[in-house]
Amino acid sequence: MCSDTLFHHPKVYASDERGIAKAVEVLSAGGVAILPADTVYGFFASAVRRESVERVYRIKNREKRKPFVIYTNREKVAGIVELNETAERLIERVWPKALSLILPKKPAVPDWFTNHQPTVAVMTAQNRVVARVIAEVGEPILGTTCNLSGEPELKKAEEVFRFIDDVDVMIADDAIPVYNRPSTMVDCTVWPPKIARLSSLSYEELKEVIPELEIDLGRRLA
Repeated sequence: MCSDTLFHHPKVYASDERGIAKAVEVLSAGGVAILPADTVYGFFASAVRRESVERVYRIKNREKRKPFVIYTNREKVAGIVELNETAERLIERVWPKALSLILPKKPAVPDWFTNHQPTVAVMTAQNRVVARVIAEVGEPILGTTCNLSGEPELKKAEEVFRFIDDVDVMIADDAIPVYNRPSTMVDCTVWPPKIARLSSLSYEELKEVIPELEIDLGRRLA
């Protein structure tokens, strides 16, 4: 399907007020959405409704031992994870850039969501679509790259349209993703903190904020 005809599909919306309102409505009801994140297109769903989370696992054909990232913002993050000095500094200096932080989870995140691990990864977004979803949906929201597990991330609306039958709504706007790679991930539960995934943000950029930062790409990702 060409980009000119995408919006003729009843599930596809533009990134305007109508589209954002529809995404908020769908996610608040436990549905699954495809949204253009700052990195690449992603699947989004409630992180506290088991049926919604398992639906995303099925769509992606992803192993359940690999938990998803939770999207949040500066106002809500302290209700989801236990913050420490490292995390607070990175949130203050780096967010809303594409940085995920691994931190101890709070009870707001169900144990089953993290496969009974004590930590979860959190990140935020700077674009108006995902930022509004985070702010307006009353539950923690998961986000994960829009692709089958093990396949390349999808960066164009025409590419992610292959999943339209699996989701409840899709917002198409190829101008939103700016990194075209997943977020960089830092484990803030150890000292010195370690980069567990090096991607959108560079080691040098983050080391300016946390001089003690190390790289350990063999660490378990949240």
